[in-house]
Amino acid sequence: MADNNGNKRAVKAKKIPGAIYVERQIHDDAIVISGSLTVRFEAQDIRKLISEELEAAAREINGRDGVVGHIKASVAITSTSMISTTGENAMIKDSPMRRAKITLAAIVFLIDPADAESIVKTALTKIRTRSV
Repeated sequence: MADNNGNKRAVKAKKIPGAIYVERQIHDDAIVISGSLTVRFEAQDIRKLISEELEAAAREINGRDGVVGHIKASVAITSTSMISTTGENAMIKDSPMRRAKITLAAIVFLIDPADAESIVKTALTKIRTRSV
């Protein structure tokens, strides 16, 4: 993508709805995985879905004899409403679709770093797949 001057610039995938962004770092013996995802969803409780996938990721790490320091996620939920009038009475129309911005952080130990990253990416992929 180019800016107004024609210079090439990178597009950050974490700002594109549906794109999964995952980053891995190592601090001493800890493997730190961060990730984010923005999804659209309808009625289901997205928080329960996220909880289930974090639990599955923790089980997978423990099943590989790794140790989970913690896996945390924050979720910001937004919705859209349209309010309009052509005279005296205003009409309010709510979109059935909402958007959730999910940010995840995992600190794990005693597991291959690439495996830890893959497990977190799988959790985000399942959240994306199940949220539609």
